[in-house]
Amino acid sequence: MDSCTLTSLARAARLGVSTVSYALRDSPKIPPVTRDRVKRLADQMGYRPHPTVAALMAHVKAGRQPIAPTKIAFVWTEQNPASLNTPFNRQSIAGARRRAQERGYQLDEFRLFERGMTSTRLSQMLRARGITGVVFSGCESSTSFHLEMNWAWHSAAIIGNARCTPELHRAGHHHFLGMRRIMSELDERGYRRPVAVLESVVNERASRTHEAAFLAYHPAPSRARAALIQVLQVEPAVLRPWLKKQRPDVIIVSKHGMIAPIRKLLGAAGATMSFVVISIEESLGTASGVDPGHEMVAANAVDLVIGQMLRNETGIPEHPKELLFAGHWVEGSTLRPQPRGAAVVMG
Repeated sequence: MDSCTLTSLARAARLGVSTVSYALRDSPKIPPVTRDRVKRLADQMGYRPHPTVAALMAHVKAGRQPIAPTKIAFVWTEQNPASLNTPFNRQSIAGARRRAQERGYQLDEFRLFERGMTSTRLSQMLRARGITGVVFSGCESSTSFHLEMNWAWHSAAIIGNARCTPELHRAGHHHFLGMRRIMSELDERGYRRPVAVLESVVNERASRTHEAAFLAYHPAPSRARAALIQVLQVEPAVLRPWLKKQRPDVIIVSKHGMIAPIRKLLGAAGATMSFVVISIEESLGTASGVDPGHEMVAANAVDLVIGQMLRNETGIPEHPKELLFAGHWVEGSTLRPQPRGAAVVMG
């Protein structure tokens, strides 16, 4: 059934559009009998006022200048300004800005790490500027963060998987499916002794789903736990003896930058060792692994915010939504080729 408009409602009621509009707003200009009749007919026909138009009219009626909902705040949650230039953050802001422009909005950046800035002060600043929608950046340096905003003023969403207090809507990478895709690719290519060198912060931020999928899909379940190690960084004194004991035929790493130092500590064997990267954050031309699609994830966080704005939804959601995306496989040169005729594995 087509949605009922104010015009079609007026036609059915055999009244003018302005009369129906006044009746729905309980205007004393319209007799009570007429108001009741229009409201009953509106219920029968399924009429619903457009939330954006309703909000704008309320704003005008209150005697304020109309504020068009054309701006969305992009808030950097990291405390280190240098972190804004990482591949993850570069792709996130690019994806968010592109989607905002496609939807007719302007994206304004704000930084929580600036001197004197707090989330409470930021909330007041955004309120003063008439900015309702807020997209919070991902957080690479920690696994969680806390925000104190006047949530009744804002429609918000988070990029990534770091946990936020309070819980808000979010868009992120489905880390479990990403690792499952990796384990399936390794199985198809004949690898039987995979090991995983995981950055502990990354694994924790992903709610240990990298670890869970590796253990669940390892070809030798009895050896799986011993074949996984978590590190803060590549530490030769720890990794060299561990790798010697494990005798892997392929090494899964959290990011591309871990490959070179691990090759170095392996010596001559490092030149021929196979590697796969859990999160390929930008095209480096060599590594095999999963591209989480950070631009696409950030774009969907913007969509979450815009959807709330159009529905006039503000505040902390009772049931926060999580949009998780599996990313896509990147075929590089750090693994042996998949055998011909192998089935395409959906991630």
